[in-house]
Amino acid sequence: MAKRRIPPLNALRAFEAAARNLNFGKAGGELNVTRGAISHQVRALEEWVGVELLHRNQNRVVLTDAGRHLLPALEQAFDAIAESVADIHHPDLKGRLAIHAPPTFTSRWLLPRLADFIDAYPQIDLSLHFLPPFSKTLPTDYDVTIEYGGGRWEHRWVHRLTPVDFFPLCSPRLLNSSQWTMRTPSDLRHFTLIHEDDGTAWSHWLSAAGARQVDASKGLYVSSANHALEAALLGLGVALGDQVIMSQDIEEGKLVRPFSYTYPSPAQYYVVCERDRLHMPILRTFVKWLFDAVETPVEI
Repeated sequence: MAKRRIPPLNALRAFEAAARNLNFGKAGGELNVTRGAISHQVRALEEWVGVELLHRNQNRVVLTDAGRHLLPALEQAFDAIAESVADIHHPDLKGRLAIHAPPTFTSRWLLPRLADFIDAYPQIDLSLHFLPPFSKTLPTDYDVTIEYGGGRWEHRWVHRLTPVDFFPLCSPRLLNSSQWTMRTPSDLRHFTLIHEDDGTAWSHWLSAAGARQVDASKGLYVSSANHALEAALLGLGVALGDQVIMSQDIEEGKLVRPFSYTYPSPAQYYVVCERDRLHMPILRTFVKWLFDAVETPVEI
C-alpha cells in the first residue's frame, strides 16, 4: 500500500474551522487557540499543499476554488472520526428519548445547545415535545420532562435545574431611541411594560424594587414568554426575563439589563423522570448532560 500523504492534523483542523466559520476569530474560539494561531496553521497548510485555500481581506475570509474542494472532505472525515470515537466510548447508547419542555425553554435554551449532545451521542434519537408551563399533569409518553413550575411531583425523581431570577430586559435600540432615560426602576413609568400574564409578575418585581408609582397593569399583553421576548427584541417595550432562557441574547448584545436588581421567581425549572427508569443509560446520560450544561452538580 502506498504511503498516505496527509498534512499535519492541527493545520487541517484549523483550516476546517476557519473555512466553516469564514472567520479566524470564531475558529480560534472553537478550538481554544488565538486568531493568530489559526492564521499560522492555515498558512502552513497552504504551503504544504502548494495552493492558496483562503483569501484574506481585512476581517473577511473567502474560500478559493481549492478551499471549496477540500472543505467537504474534511468535514466528512472529522464527522466520521467523531462518530467512531463516540461509538467506542458509548457502544450501548442507542435508542430514542422523548423530552417534554416549555416552548420558550426549548427554543431559547435547549435547541441552541443541543448540537453538543447530538455530536457526542449520534446514536441517540431525540424527540422534543411541548409542555405548558405550570402543567398539572405529566405526559404519558415522556422519558424526561423539564417543568417550569413548583416541582411537586410525588413518587418521581425531581431535581431543580438551576435557580431562576426575574429582571427587566429591553433592546439597546429602545434605550437609544427613547427621549427618556432608564436609570432607576421608577423610570419604567415612561416605557411600555410587556406582559405574558395578567400583570402579576411585573407587579411583584416593581413592588420588590420599590417602584410602586409605576402602574403594573398597563402595557402590551401577549400570550406567551416567547412572544414577550420577541416583542422586547423588536424594541416594543420592556419584558421580564430570566438568566436561563435569555443568556444567549444577553451575551450577544441583543438584549440588555437596564437594572441589576433581580427578583426570585416563584417558579423554577425542574427535571422530572420516573424513578424506575433512571437505570436507563441513555436517560441518565441526557440528564447528566443537562446539569453539566448549567454547571450544577447532581446525583442520579
